Amino acid sequence: MRAKKPNPMDELLRARLRIPEGSDFKLAALRGAMRTIDFIGRTLGVLPFFALCEAEAMLIELDGRTGPELVDHIMAQKGGTQIDVHGLENIPTTGRVVIVSTHPIGTFDFIVHASALLRHRPDLMVVANREAERFLGKGRIIAVDLSKDEKVTSPRRTMEEMTAHLSQDGAILIFGSGRVPGQVDEYLKERPWRSGVTRVSAVTGAPIVPASTNMRNSKYYYRTRRWIGFLSGGNDDLGRNIASLRYVSELLAKLGGRYAVHYGTQLEPGTPAHVLQENAESLVPGLYRP
Repeated sequence: MRAKKPNPMDELLRARLRIPEGSDFKLAALRGAMRTIDFIGRTLGVLPFFALCEAEAMLIELDGRTGPELVDHIMAQKGGTQIDVHGLENIPTTGRVVIVSTHPIGTFDFIVHASALLRHRPDLMVVANREAERFLGKGRIIAVDLSKDEKVTSPRRTMEEMTAHLSQDGAILIFGSGRVPGQVDEYLKERPWRSGVTRVSAVTGAPIVPASTNMRNSKYYYRTRRWIGFLSGGNDDLGRNIASLRYVSELLAKLGGRYAVHYGTQLEPGTPAHVLQENAESLVPGLYRP
């Protein structure tokens, strides 16, 4: 008897919500709830909240593609997505370098940076949650495994892999806060950036390039995050996790548009995390609170 093929969304849902292997019933129930909410939205004549069917169709279409081929295929959808790249000359074509970026969108952040950088730096490795492997391939990811309470479970391994790649004169892209920001008074607000970039650049002598994309999620994402946080007694982590189920939907909504990505002037190895954050957020005036 032929084994049942897993649903293409299962891998992303497991990674996003920390659902362990073997929880097939929980995954099926979650997909059912998401489909029901999408159906209600379509019935009311609004966009489906999760766009689960569209996301599953996209993942099936992308099956077998990784790296530049996958990125090019995604960016060609809906007539083509245009990325205006500013400051690419600040990133050397060879030699060790750390690119540290804001993280305004979620999944689409990986795609935009990959589109801008992979041909400029074919050796680029992205430090990201394991779910990003589905989009960029295992060979381009330094995977960060997180516990249910959002703590890194293997910080030593992650630091060792980053150090090894930089020591071989490689390029690394990392998102400074490691989390998609919320929105406060029309401005995005990231958590204070982690110090890992400062430490690894100091150890390897790699210069740091601050970066930011000029994008934000839809009002549905921010409203969901705020309401779930409010109903849970101020638990923004829960709000963010529930709202994160829209990441693929947010990606699909962005396709066919035109966006900018900015790479700033190189900073010295060991530059403090708060200085990196200030430099990156200032690259797009009006997106983050000054």
